[in-house]
Amino acid sequence: MNDNKNIQRQEEQTKEVINEIKKEYTKTADFLEDNTDTQLKIAGELKEELKNNDFDVNIEELKALKDEITGLKAEIKRLNEMDNISLSSLIAKDIRAVGKSLINLQEKAVGSIKHLYDSMKHQLTYNLTKAQEKFVEMKIGIVKGLVNSMQSFIKEQQKKLNNCLEKLDTLSKEIQKDEEKLNKGNKEEISQSDNENKDIKTSEKTAVRNGGERQGTNIQKSNEKKPKSMERKPSVLKTLKENQQKIRQEENGKGEKTVKKDKRMEI
Repeated sequence: MNDNKNIQRQEEQTKEVINEIKKEYTKTADFLEDNTDTQLKIAGELKEELKNNDFDVNIEELKALKDEITGLKAEIKRLNEMDNISLSSLIAKDIRAVGKSLINLQEKAVGSIKHLYDSMKHQLTYNLTKAQEKFVEMKIGIVKGLVNSMQSFIKEQQKKLNNCLEKLDTLSKEIQKDEEKLNKGNKEEISQSDNENKDIKTSEKTAVRNGGERQGTNIQKSNEKKPKSMERKPSVLKTLKENQQKIRQEENGKGEKTVKKDKRMEI
């Protein structure tokens, strides 16, 4: 019962932590999408205002980034709709994969802001009108705000994800300890079963050996009895024969004496 309760509690904790991670992933994807949309808007407005193609590269880069973010959001949505979450299931691998993709997209978003800022700064080297120069400086201020907000967001998100990671590490260690206890218990049961089997075999061998010894003792006793009975029988016969011989000898002795007496009488 305790093992079942522990397993159920661990599963609930796992679901809770993974749901926290998915929630942070959704926030990150939404943030990156908003940030990219803002950059695209700035690049488009600068191209229109300054009447040059310097921002075409930035626009293409940001569009490609937007497509990647949209695809990742669809993957995160799929994860959010999945049930029966566990650390050992495929969803755990999917979550790690999404996490790596988000980190990659964050790096691309930071890179796109850097490229956009470089393009904007380069515009200030041109002979711009006061209005154009002021417009560029205003947009540079917006980009600076994007950088600060991304910096704060990533720090806060990293803190939350680290907290989730600590929970998962603690849970993983607990599961490992429970598995070791379970394996130890199974080994003890197997060892006890082996000892019982050994005791049974030893008892059987002892019984067989004792039975053999008893049988050998009985045979030996039987063999010891046989010579004695056999010795008695020859001694009886021998006694009878000796008695018969004595009787014959006595009868022969009497006959000889009678013959001698007759001879004397004849003389």
